[in-house]
Amino acid sequence: QERVRRRRRRRQLANFVDIDGKQIYFEVEGQGEFTVVLDAGLGMSSLSWHWIKEILARETRVFCFDRPGLGRSPPDKGPWVRRVDSIVDVTHKLLGKLNLQKNLILVGHSSSGMHVRLYAHLYPEQVKGIVLIDAAHEQQLQKLQGNSIYNSYPTREMTEHKMQRLKFLSKTGLLQIMYAISGPEFTRMCWRFPLLIYILKFFDKLGRSAAVSARQNERILGPHFPSHLKSRFRAEQSNVDSMLAMIAEHGSQKDSMEFMQTLDIMNPEQLGDMPLMIVSRDPQTGAGGRLYPNAKGDPAREKQHEEFQLEQAALSRNSLRIVVEGAGHGSLLFVREDAVEAAKAILQ
Repeated sequence: QERVRRRRRRRQLANFVDIDGKQIYFEVEGQGEFTVVLDAGLGMSSLSWHWIKEILARETRVFCFDRPGLGRSPPDKGPWVRRVDSIVDVTHKLLGKLNLQKNLILVGHSSSGMHVRLYAHLYPEQVKGIVLIDAAHEQQLQKLQGNSIYNSYPTREMTEHKMQRLKFLSKTGLLQIMYAISGPEFTRMCWRFPLLIYILKFFDKLGRSAAVSARQNERILGPHFPSHLKSRFRAEQSNVDSMLAMIAEHGSQKDSMEFMQTLDIMNPEQLGDMPLMIVSRDPQTGAGGRLYPNAKGDPAREKQHEEFQLEQAALSRNSLRIVVEGAGHGSLLFVREDAVEAAKAILQ
């Protein structure tokens, strides 16, 4: 009964707001002097904060939202580029319409660490504290060794091509076929009938990667959601608008990092005495953590990531850093035991 009451309350406080023609879905839960703003990482919706939000809402007011095309927010009809400053502009206007532009605790995971730092830079009078959860660093492009998803971003032309191809695959019904054959059931059939592998190779040439990524998230992240949210997560992952938004945000990362570098705000004590909490993954387990236990990562890359985390901790004279033992980049949100530790850090 208590779970039913919580769900009803969530629905009552969930709504849409028009921001410059964009319909933005948001949720507000809990009460308190401060408002904790949860900003999801690259290509993720507010659903990624489920475990953390559940804990925080018992103690304070929590706000989360979906960027256009992600979660429950419909896609943006305008240009696809999503540079960090445009994302922050939407967040600022959204909070303004809801009369929540004061006593903010900004929380960013991964790439959204840049979002919350830029927000604090532009509107310092509204922000009372910042929490960076294994956050991205704008100098990843130059300093991170080797090629990985953390420093290899496509050009605008490549991104445009990916998006146009995905729209074509969706309109023709080919995307639905790709999604169906990218699951574990078809993989098991390929073991029994090896010739089916040629079907996969054929669709790989057409651009099956978005469907593969969606099914991978569904398989690895999905089991960590409570039962009443699993179907919603699957629906989000298989939605073409979510896939397009993911591609758009990934394709905008290089522009965002270069823009942040022009501001030169990654300097020691840049934030003065503002309370700053750094929550980091365990360097011994690497980015994979409990979600990808076999993906330990490159030691040199993990060492550089550690240096990035320490640089972020030096942004304030009033900072604290917590390393969550056994946690990886994504498990800090999706795996309940790691999310609990992240939530404790936010409350602290």
